[in-house]
Amino acid sequence: DRVGRVVCASPADIDNALRAASAASDAWAAQPAAGRAGLLRQAADALEAAMPELISLCIREAGKTWPNAVAEIREAVDFCRYYAASAESLPPPPAPPGPVACISPWNFPLAIFVGEVAAALAAGSPVLAKPAEQTPLIAARALRLFHAAGVPPAVLQLLPGAGETVGAALVADPRVCGVIFTGSTEVARHIHRSLATRP
Repeated sequence: DRVGRVVCASPADIDNALRAASAASDAWAAQPAAGRAGLLRQAADALEAAMPELISLCIREAGKTWPNAVAEIREAVDFCRYYAASAESLPPPPAPPGPVACISPWNFPLAIFVGEVAAALAAGSPVLAKPAEQTPLIAARALRLFHAAGVPPAVLQLLPGAGETVGAALVADPRVCGVIFTGSTEVARHIHRSLATRP
């Protein structure tokens, strides 16, 4: 059962994505919080509207049961609405926060992926999203829903591939101003060591 196809991000793809995210950073951070929140709420509505397709992807690509898939989508929607409300209630950052790498796990391929992305977008950061290599199709569909809701393509980009290549390249690049990671303690320690070597 072929669920779909994925092309892993090359070094050139990663560099191009970082250039675009860096160029879009100031304008996205300058967007009023209410504007960013509105886009996140539209993304939440889009996720709900796409529930049958997302359930199918969660089952076929990630091996979720039907109830798990439904819960996954509901949690993703809740994250969008939660971070939309947070964006409106918290004070703005003193300076543009810059691009953020979001690295998500295979076992919550939609909920945690969307939660990381929504948090960074709400805070005013462009996102370089690196989904788990086992579940890129779910992430790609979610990304398209965010774009359809109005999030600019340069502000939210998908970079599928292995953690050892794509993830490591993002973490090591000085243009990445923050990393949101959910996964094993071992990988978290590796990311911490990599970030600690930056000037």
